[in-house]
Amino acid sequence: MGKKWYYVLAILLAACSWIGNVWHYEANQLGRTVFLEHHVETREGGGRVFDLYYVEDKQADKRLSSIRIEGYPGQIVTPYPRYAEYQRQYLGKMMVNLNAPQKKGAGVKLEEPVLIREVTALYSDGSSEQVNVGEIYVWPGVYRQDEQDPISWTSGGSSSDHSGYDSAVVKRPVQLTAFSSKLLDIAVEGHLRVYADISSQIPGTSYRSQPSEAHIELRGEPVDEIQLPLNIHKGDSIRISHQFDMPSLEKSLQVYQLLLKTTFMEESGRQWHGETVIPYHPRPTDQELSEFVRDSRRTP
Repeated sequence: MGKKWYYVLAILLAACSWIGNVWHYEANQLGRTVFLEHHVETREGGGRVFDLYYVEDKQADKRLSSIRIEGYPGQIVTPYPRYAEYQRQYLGKMMVNLNAPQKKGAGVKLEEPVLIREVTALYSDGSSEQVNVGEIYVWPGVYRQDEQDPISWTSGGSSSDHSGYDSAVVKRPVQLTAFSSKLLDIAVEGHLRVYADISSQIPGTSYRSQPSEAHIELRGEPVDEIQLPLNIHKGDSIRISHQFDMPSLEKSLQVYQLLLKTTFMEESGRQWHGETVIPYHPRPTDQELSEFVRDSRRTP
């Protein structure tokens, strides 16, 4: 074989390599902005926020600039377009505070939440579109009389393994009558464990907040196994802890934020409500995000 054929073969191999690199590059590009699937509870006003996560190519022609949720003119949206960086994509998020004024008047009556499934995505080129982000339950603002509340929430913490806790001290005798959330189905499915520990204070001691932990231990009983109503005495402590256990890539790349409501009743019949935020924010590896990109390319 003459030198000419060696040159031809070298050119063909280089072309095949180039084509292969281009194909591999294109196969790992989204070509659009893709929102993760969200399951979120939030509340109007009071500083309550939630995050909407999305994935974009690093070389995207247009980028997500902001989002808008209809019906909430006072909303505040703070973009974090490079919340996490990967080999070919960015994981971004929009931090949202709906910032609606709280309702006036006494009492703590809880109404049904508004369900939002779509938001308006606003892009850098001036275009916009309606996109499905999952389910966002927006509870109306609640008028609180904190000084009179028989439950004092004192501390809380979380860990990188998707565990966390909230603790409270009981200032007056109450009955614990209910645990509730619109998203507790995930606990029924076995992907979230929520425990409550009701402990009596040892005479002669005062309540101390717990130190931060690398892993938050689940204490007490699962909330769905606690016999209600449950009498709680002055000086007792309440600790609500949780742990997410996501079994698959599909589940691990979904976003959760539960508002676990605890309902208490005094002897007079007056009800009070506590609220524990139980969040799950994805932290995918490069390999997991690459799989997400390939799956998203197959889904229009």
